[in-house]
This record gives sequence, C-alpha cells and structure tokens, in this order.
Amino acid sequence: MSESKNLSRYREIFNWIKNQSKYNYTNKQIADWSGVDPSKISRFLTGKRDLKAGDFFCLLESMPEAFQEQFWCRYNPTHKQIVDLAIVIEDMDLADLGNLLQLIGAELDRRNN
Repeated sequence: MSESKNLSRYREIFNWIKNQSKYNYTNKQIADWSGVDPSKISRFLTGKRDLKAGDFFCLLESMPEAFQEQFWCRYNPTHKQIVDLAIVIEDMDLADLGNLLQLIGAELDRRNN
C-alpha cells in the first residue's frame, strides 16, 4: 500500500474515532499534545493535505491510550483480539488472574479428554 493510501486510511480512521462523543477533542488540543501545527491538523483531517508519516505518528502517539488502541484495532482487526485480551488481563488483580488460570487449565483438560 502506498504512503498516500496509508495516510488516507489513517485519516479516515482517525476522523471516525475523533468524531465519537467521548473523544470530542479540538484540533488545538491535539496540536498542543502533539506539537503538530493546528492548521496542518485541520487540513489533514479535512483531506486537503497529507501529513508526513512522522507527523501523523506523532499526532497519534499524543492521543490518549484508549484512542490509540481503538485506532490500531480499527486499522488491523486482528490486533483487536490481542489488545482486548491484554487490556482485560492488565486490569485483573491477582485473585482474578488466578481464577483465569484455573479456567484455562480446566478448558485445556476438557479439550484434551
């Protein structure tokens, strides 16, 4: 996929996420976080201009982690399964992790028999 096609897809996904009500960030906020000029962000998001790949990734990396995860899950749907499970496990306390391991062990035993 060419860099221009990638950036077009990146723009589409970034805008889709940004337009969700929980991510109601202004271009100025995003510019402050990323260091990318607000006018560049505006022209990129409206499709009037592409960003350099480095600027785009700077922009994406400045966004909250949940935003970034949603971006990568939408960009690569197989990433979603890995990320979702990793998030679930990360949020577990030790008791929950122990219960999960017991469930996994029971499931493995069931499948082996």
